[in-house]
Amino acid sequence: MVINIDKIIKFGAVVSIIGTVIMIILVSVILIFPVQKNCIDNKTDCQFISTAPGILSSIVNPLTLVTALLTISAGLLIFRFGTRYKLRKSHL
Repeated sequence: MVINIDKIIKFGAVVSIIGTVIMIILVSVILIFPVQKNCIDNKTDCQFISTAPGILSSIVNPLTLVTALLTISAGLLIFRFGTRYKLRKSHL
């Protein structure tokens, strides 16, 4: 049973690393290709457009940020509960 817990802990670490990589890609694309603010006549009706080419422009999205943060937190949650379960089993 402890072997399966070790796999779960490693899975949580991998999921967290995947979320971190998504976050690094998002920040890199935003830094390399800045976002432009286009306002028509008044200051209240503005659009924010990424200057990134092709598929990179679809990465610059609030959903990407939410996905990265949820993936990191899910990985940490799996890692933390797996570690807690393993420590609890070792003390019994």
